[in-house]
Amino acid sequence: MINDFMKSVSQFSDPRFRKVLLLSVAGALATIIGLWVLIWFGLSSITFFADGGWLESAADWILGIGLSILVVLLFPAATVLISSLLLDQIADAVEDRYYPTLPETRPQPILEALISGLKFALTALALNILILPLLLVTPVYVIAFYAMNGYLLSREYFELVAIRRYDARTVESIRKSRQKKLWLAGVGLTFLMTIPIVNLVAPIIATAFMVHYSVRLGTYVPETAA
Repeated sequence: MINDFMKSVSQFSDPRFRKVLLLSVAGALATIIGLWVLIWFGLSSITFFADGGWLESAADWILGIGLSILVVLLFPAATVLISSLLLDQIADAVEDRYYPTLPETRPQPILEALISGLKFALTALALNILILPLLLVTPVYVIAFYAMNGYLLSREYFELVAIRRYDARTVESIRKSRQKKLWLAGVGLTFLMTIPIVNLVAPIIATAFMVHYSVRLGTYVPETAA
């Protein structure tokens, strides 16, 4: 697993990696800034206390900081959605360099990719909001956050690369048969997604990593093409 990660990081010299990196970083930053602007604009437009004063200012700051933290915590879902149309280029680059003998990929409609990315983002958003009450018990929340997002990210990135050669039903069957190993990889990816600055390039690393990992698990070449 570590070797798969190191190979993924080392390929950032590839022009296709740099192109996707620049577009992903720009999109991620624009999303975060946009959400923060909306949060603070919204709070400044809402009056919680008729008399205003320090109570109003305190409420605005507390809610603003809380919602800003929430935006950061939900960054994994946002980055996947933003870069979902670009990550196929990363998989292509990895295959061209390390696995040139793999069979041709099957065409995936843009709408299918969009729906898949949106479905994942909404699911991740809903589940992360669901576990927020666990913040009252911080250690439990941390464990739940990494366990849950480990599952979500391992599923999303495995499906992203596997769907290039399998139909959706086969992808789901393979994923379930390797679920424990994929989950462990997903926990590591979740950790990357929550590190400031690193999380801007994490989707690229995750995609490249999952190509290597899937090949090593023997789940990346259809039996008819083996």
